[in-house]
Amino acid sequence: MELLIHIIDDDDLVSSSLKRLFVKKGHRVTVSRNGEDALMGLLEIRPDLIFLDLSLPDINGIDVLKKIRSMAPHVPTVMISGFGTIEIAVEALKLGAWDFLTKPLNLTKMNSTVENLLTQIRLEKEVQQLRQEQQSQFLSQHIVGQTPRIQDCYNLASSAAGTDRLTVLITGESGTGKEVLARYIHYNSPRKTEPLITVNCSALPKDLVESELFGYEKGAFTGASVSGKVGKFELAHRGTLFLDEIGDLQFEAQAKILRFLQERELQRVGGTNTRHLDVRVVAATNQDLEKRVQAGRFREDLYYRLNVMRIHLPPLRDRREDIPLFALHFINVFNREFGKKVLGLPPGVEERILQYPWPGNIRELRNVMERAIHLARGPYLTVDSLLISGPGASIISPDSPHATGHRPLREMVGDYTRSVLDAMDGNKSRTAETLKISRTRLRRILNGEDH
Repeated sequence: MELLIHIIDDDDLVSSSLKRLFVKKGHRVTVSRNGEDALMGLLEIRPDLIFLDLSLPDINGIDVLKKIRSMAPHVPTVMISGFGTIEIAVEALKLGAWDFLTKPLNLTKMNSTVENLLTQIRLEKEVQQLRQEQQSQFLSQHIVGQTPRIQDCYNLASSAAGTDRLTVLITGESGTGKEVLARYIHYNSPRKTEPLITVNCSALPKDLVESELFGYEKGAFTGASVSGKVGKFELAHRGTLFLDEIGDLQFEAQAKILRFLQERELQRVGGTNTRHLDVRVVAATNQDLEKRVQAGRFREDLYYRLNVMRIHLPPLRDRREDIPLFALHFINVFNREFGKKVLGLPPGVEERILQYPWPGNIRELRNVMERAIHLARGPYLTVDSLLISGPGASIISPDSPHATGHRPLREMVGDYTRSVLDAMDGNKSRTAETLKISRTRLRRILNGEDH
């Protein structure tokens, strides 16, 4: 692999020796004799590696390093010096230098530095390629919907994506595609080649919330790893952190997230060092945060900090024109997965799926279509194959005994309740909250005791 190496050194003997060494190995080399010329050159070319002398005739090498880190933070920079001290080396490494070498230069060490860099560049290019493939696949497979309401959502998301650090709050019922929209924002932003870290706040263990989000130092608590742990915020450095179900986050952790959003810095659990991070936060919830603020369960200041750009995803029942589009999309997805050749939905089947209220939204529709494609025996889906998740809850076929008659209200309520419970992954508290009933009444309905 050919590298473009930029040498910044006013010592002709050092710069010419390095240039001969690297050109002999098949690399391209540019040379600057002072800091000003080097920084001007960075505006026109972007090298793969920089060798920077500490002592320059016009600008101190440490100051040049600081400017390089702001102008080209991803370019590895190796500091070289004829009078290096431990203190200067430590300062350079803290500022982000790749390595610190002292003169006279050791050619073996120099070659090792370049080889290590080549290995890192290869890995980074592979990771970048995988991310680009993932981005292309995502944008081609998951952006579905033509109704004005959903197009408004994607227009807002596109606008938010272009503003690099704008915090976004996505609201909507469970299963409406909040994580999909968060990924859409990330993949359309300047951070698209950097990490997207997803955290389900409702699934974080109560005792480990802060350590999972912010990391911890070794010995921070009983059972802590001897080497410490990097938290989700640090993993998302220069990328995007998606905080899903943030309404379920513990009150204590909310304060730390607020501080990060205000200061862009954090401390690990058990640590004293402040870490400055560049992270874009996108949050989502299916809860009414205003009511949780009024109930004292969510910080009002954090709510306002998150609610900079709010995007509300409508439920599937309010965008019925998109239901056939999603159905066809999932047919294509599961045709590939199961090796099937289902062509689509006959008119009778499409009419049935349009009539159903889809309480579990897109997630429920996906589950139904996955099962239907798996069971399909012909080129078209049948009504009988479209069983709605939950005992006894189904899209009624024309031959069903209930198709022309009336069903008992208790049975219909029970079927609907079980479908919502399944859409909520069996979580009875969220099911009761969605249906706006108590857990006691939910239990009675599920047991067939509610009249």
